[in-house]
Amino acid sequence: MLSTPAQAQAPLTFGIQPFASPPALFTRYAPLRDWLGTELGQPVRLESARDLPTLLERSREGRYDLILVAPQVVPLLTENGPYRLLVRSEEELAMVLLVRPGGGIDSLAGLAGRSLAVPYKESRAATLARSLTDAQDWPDPPGPPRYLHYHHNSAAVAAFQRGIADALVMIIEGNVLPVRPDMEGARQRHMSLGDGSLVRILAQSERFPGLTLLVHERLDRDTPRLHHRLITLQQSPSGTTLLRHIGHRGFIEAHAGEYAAFQGALDDLEAKFDLRAPIPAGKPTP
Repeated sequence: MLSTPAQAQAPLTFGIQPFASPPALFTRYAPLRDWLGTELGQPVRLESARDLPTLLERSREGRYDLILVAPQVVPLLTENGPYRLLVRSEEELAMVLLVRPGGGIDSLAGLAGRSLAVPYKESRAATLARSLTDAQDWPDPPGPPRYLHYHHNSAAVAAFQRGIADALVMIIEGNVLPVRPDMEGARQRHMSLGDGSLVRILAQSERFPGLTLLVHERLDRDTPRLHHRLITLQQSPSGTTLLRHIGHRGFIEAHAGEYAAFQGALDDLEAKFDLRAPIPAGKPTP
């Protein structure tokens, strides 16, 4: 009977929060998966989930060796689970609320009774948009805007482009925006969507940390070297090519203090998803 080669190890699992469709995520992050496999000397497979609750449940069971998530998810995984900060993307993000130029919506008040295409309810985009619209005193009728939630950012964009919604809420790289002005009386500002269509920025949020890469404690031995290699990727031609493909300028140190502002959502998320306590290392999942 042939023995199993030492190299035939079970692959490590790299989980990605579903902020885009699975094919888009896998195409985008496949080069990073391959790079991680080379660095760790072990195969790595990509995995996402149909929604954030599923991803969180799996992460709490220790399914992922590495996991890439939005900042609001970080405290839940690092404070109540076996994951530790590794790096975060150099970019800072921001929520923007977009409308069509000349569409008759010139202020937040103009959203009364209109529809908004928004990513899933627990997304940073949706929670920031809610903070804006909930602060308004909406006339009845027509009442507040209607939120049309989609599984991810790109699906919300597609719905807006097809005319299903009157406005769009999405997350973009905040570095491309000027510091948020006082929107009252500010001059109109515009940006282009992926298809080249022009949209007006009706409101935007303050900037917040970008996507964050967490590592399971079982990879503690590899973490210091992996951290160093990630934050120096842009120093080599192959590293800059990799970063260009995955759509990040680089990775930088992630500090726990950057995520303090997101800790208020921790209890709500845990209750909403009915997450179990982390399973101790060595115990099988049910």
